[in-house]
Order: sequence, then structure tokens, then C-alpha cells
Amino acid sequence: MGKKEITKEYYNNLINDYVEGKAKIKGDHPKEIMEAIDTFFHAGKMLVDHPEIESIPPEYVENLLKALANHPQYYGLLYELMGIVKDEKE
Repeated sequence: MGKKEITKEYYNNLINDYVEGKAKIKGDHPKEIMEAIDTFFHAGKMLVDHPEIESIPPEYVENLLKALANHPQYYGLLYELMGIVKDEKE
């Protein structure tokens, strides 16, 4: 079987499901991480509801990255997200 294509619609549904409480973050995570992820998903919901915004305000991304940087177990995710941010700036 091939890899399923991830579309904008997929992300919109994921964000809506999370904000509406139909989807949750699995696992046990520090409160700071959960709050940063929750805030980031709600910022994503702004994009779903108002596509004219075009991008998540930088402070939401910065807060998520800072929260991840405080916990070594999230460094892999942190570096991956930093790579995405770097690629978007280029």
C-alpha cells in the first residue's frame, strides 16, 4: 500500500476535531507542553476559520518551540519543527 497523501482538508479536519474535543494528544506530557500544543492548535483553528490570515502569528510558533526546548525528550520534535520554519523562511 502507498503512503496516504496528507491534504489541507486533512489538517483542517484534524484541527477542528482537536478544538471540538473529538481528538486528543496521546500520552503523558508536561503541562507546559500541553498548553503550548493546545494554544498552537487554537491558532491553527484561526487559519481554518479565516484563511485570509494565511499563517499562524509567529508568537504562537515561538511559544511552542520555547516550551519544547525546555524538555530534552522533545528535542527531536523541536529540531524537526525548526527545520520546517527555516525552510519556510528561505
